[in-house]
Amino acid sequence: MTLKPLLSLCLSCLLAAAPAAGTYAQNYNLPNLGAAGGSALSPMQERQLGEEIMVEVRSDPTYLNDPETIDYLMRLGYKLVSAGPGSSYSFFFFPIRDPSINAFALPGGFIAVHTGLVTAASSESELASVLSHEIGHVTQRHIARMIENQKGNWAATLGSLLVAILAARAGSADGAAASVIGTQAALAQNYLSFSRDAEREADRVGFNSLVRAGFDPKGMENFFERLDFNNRAYEGSRAAPAYLRTHPLTIDRMSEAQNRSRMAGKRNHKDSLDFFLIRARLRVLQSNRYQGWSDAADYFRNELKTATGYQAIGAHYGLAVAAQRMKNKAEALKQIEIAQKMAGGNSAIINKLHSNLVFESSPENRSRGLQLAKSAQQKSPLSTMLVLNYGDLLLRDKKYNDLLNFLRRQHALSKSTVEYQSFLGQAYEALGKVSQSHQAIGEMYALQGQRVAAIQQLSLAQKANDGDFYTMSEIDARLRELRRDEDFDRKHSN
Repeated sequence: MTLKPLLSLCLSCLLAAAPAAGTYAQNYNLPNLGAAGGSALSPMQERQLGEEIMVEVRSDPTYLNDPETIDYLMRLGYKLVSAGPGSSYSFFFFPIRDPSINAFALPGGFIAVHTGLVTAASSESELASVLSHEIGHVTQRHIARMIENQKGNWAATLGSLLVAILAARAGSADGAAASVIGTQAALAQNYLSFSRDAEREADRVGFNSLVRAGFDPKGMENFFERLDFNNRAYEGSRAAPAYLRTHPLTIDRMSEAQNRSRMAGKRNHKDSLDFFLIRARLRVLQSNRYQGWSDAADYFRNELKTATGYQAIGAHYGLAVAAQRMKNKAEALKQIEIAQKMAGGNSAIINKLHSNLVFESSPENRSRGLQLAKSAQQKSPLSTMLVLNYGDLLLRDKKYNDLLNFLRRQHALSKSTVEYQSFLGQAYEALGKVSQSHQAIGEMYALQGQRVAAIQQLSLAQKANDGDFYTMSEIDARLRELRRDEDFDRKHSN
């Protein structure tokens, strides 16, 4: 890792652990800590910093690149964003494989959600309350304001965290601290007095978004009560909820959440089927070992003794995911067909897994699996998850020309994914189109923030020179653009 990304990562870790307070101070007697953002860090700089940090995050083993979960978190998150003050911000919500109850915001609208938070949520409103809180940190520009607040102490603080991360990389920290992503909690204790005010502001802004988006106002209050109960149960031990180490829960925060939910009145919010499906899915994916998958299956079987409705569908889906991980194809197919029948065939998440399981069940069933995936995608043409699923099955079935024709027809959102460019690159390579293969792989690296690797791939594409005039012109123009950006960053980082 180079120094620049590492320093950026250190910066993000500190800021995620100790955010500042905000502008909506007049309500609930919050202290006014100044204008949101001041002159410390522009929104564009914050986004660029976040993108660079995400290069490291995506390389961390705890980053969970799961299309179903990312798709759900993005839909849930943007429902809250559209109801709040920060609709002009670009957000990316992503899961972290970690059983602890936590979530945190990185610079530029990147919000991490621990798998343990989702599996512990008893309702979608509870989960939404945490996301709305993290969105509040972003829209109130707490990160930029934290930099301004630190002033002269910033360099020393950053240096201390740098040492901690290097020690973790060297293997001297325990399992929880060894993850680069997890270090965002390291300095929380040093800034509690400052971050408490920020937490209260994020609560208030987040609560308003929660209610406007139609969720149960008691979601935040219920989540706080569960955290407080768990904290008391584990008082004095390291097993206390991780959320409390980075988001200090005070009596004021709890009482304010209660008052707000009481003033908002009772609202019935029916949890979506997708909430139950993703919660079950993450209970399985939270582990990458056979025993963990087996334990999850036992959990679902026990749950089915009393579960009804969406909860029961989620349990059957969870059993299918667990069986797939344990290579039990027959059981996986049995459980997903039960879930699909109960859901009436209308769940994109269930339909995706069903098409995959049919495709994988035998060579004779590949065509049927492809047809199921195609049908599911046509029912939800704007679903990036289903676009990538059908593309993946076409690639695995070596239908390269069909894959290219399909990908060319897709919307811009799908084209901006790493998987889309990866599929393109592999298909072009299989068809012997060298320039276009390197071009697609270059764009894949560019999307991941790996500009140097992207330049290398586009240079290879340029050297191969086997594309038509328009393809080679695109490659030349893109290469000039990336080199210009790289030169600019190099000059301004010295």
